[in-house]
Amino acid sequence: MPPNPDHKTGELPKICHQHTVTLHAGDLGHLDKFRQDLPYLSPLWRGTYSTVRAMTEGLNGRLKGHDLDLSDPKNRLVHGRLAQTILVALLVTVANDHFLDQWRHTHQPPDEPDASAGIHEIPAERLDRSPLTGRSRPPPVP
Repeated sequence: MPPNPDHKTGELPKICHQHTVTLHAGDLGHLDKFRQDLPYLSPLWRGTYSTVRAMTEGLNGRLKGHDLDLSDPKNRLVHGRLAQTILVALLVTVANDHFLDQWRHTHQPPDEPDASAGIHEIPAERLDRSPLTGRSRPPPVP
């Protein structure tokens, strides 16, 4: 609803017909953390935020893509906010690992040795859950 006109002049308040509003640091009180220092969609704003926004949207698109499809509720069947948060964190971690693996396979030269070659793999016959000798991690330093 539009504001009521001033009783004396019959005009709408100044804020209804002025072109800009200036907010200084501290003007918003507890909401000051939401104030942006750069004018919205200015060249400086675009230079600052366009890359971050593009990366965020790209990540969202990949997480909602066909591999994980995080947007489909059938893929998040746990109940409760905490369980959903933990599940999403795990799915994002798996997706990040997948993205890094794809990048490594794309950008690693064929003649360069594989960085994961030092990782010991468990032979299929050793899946009896008994600890492997000589391959365990040392205890953490106190």
